[in-house]
Amino acid sequence: MKKFIVLFLFVIIYCGGSVNNVFALSKNNNKAFYILKIKKRFKDVVFNLKQSIINDNYVIVSVNPISQGIQGIGKKISKLDVIEFCNLSYAYDILNGNKNYAAFMPCRVAVYKQGKYVVIIGFLPSFALKFFKNNTPMMKKTALKVSRQMVSIINSVKDGF
Repeated sequence: MKKFIVLFLFVIIYCGGSVNNVFALSKNNNKAFYILKIKKRFKDVVFNLKQSIINDNYVIVSVNPISQGIQGIGKKISKLDVIEFCNLSYAYDILNGNKNYAAFMPCRVAVYKQGKYVVIIGFLPSFALKFFKNNTPMMKKTALKVSRQMVSIINSVKDGF
């Protein structure tokens, strides 16, 4: 559970606490996160996000109700879940090039309540390539594809199912 709290805090610090769309999937992949802020019920957002993940041929590895854990130790925090998911074919394409990339797997999306809004933020796999030398063409292609799919999955929550 600590690793998820650390990841969440990193995201907040990296983004300066703002909730802006920082996405750009260009050839140089300079953006680390994709963020969507919408006015919907938290429960509906999580449901729609999970459906979209499954519909895009990913397996949900875990859903971590971070806020429940924090509330369990007597602290107050707004709703926060972290959803981890993976497509093993894509994982193979990347890990076959460099097993160290596993430190960034599986794909992870945080969903949290912020006032009237629900925020969805995901770390883009294409950005993680910056941490490794000698990325293979397949690694680059797959990481970019997964990043685009993550954006699509997150954006699908706008319309629901």
